[in-house]
Amino acid sequence: MPDVDIDFKTPISGLNQKQRQWFATALIAMILADGNIDRAEVDFLVKVLTIVKEEHEVDRLKKFIQFKTMPTIPPPAGLFDRKLAMTVLLDMVRIAVADKDFAAKEEEMVRHVGETLGFSTGEVDKLVAYGFELMSKAS
Repeated sequence: MPDVDIDFKTPISGLNQKQRQWFATALIAMILADGNIDRAEVDFLVKVLTIVKEEHEVDRLKKFIQFKTMPTIPPPAGLFDRKLAMTVLLDMVRIAVADKDFAAKEEEMVRHVGETLGFSTGEVDKLVAYGFELMSKAS
């Protein structure tokens, strides 16, 4: 992860509490996907937790991080329209490649979340390719 903040494409201020919880859970899953959490990622995770307002939800999310347990990402059942879902997935791709590595487990997570959000395999393939393109530009 870079030392700079990731500028989310997803409009956090416009998300309701359920959307924020789902998004934060998905971001935590992405960071945990490669099995390695570095110091910059810990700092980023602290920032992710600030988008969730309910204390019991913050505690739930902290436990995933503390025990390095992969959260389940349930289908968001109407939480996001297609445009918002795309921004969520783009943010996840950008986070996956922020450390200039797109690990197989991270790619798998992008594919899983993409399918969960209702995107076709072809659409997700394009986003994965975009992730590799971003990574090569950053190198």
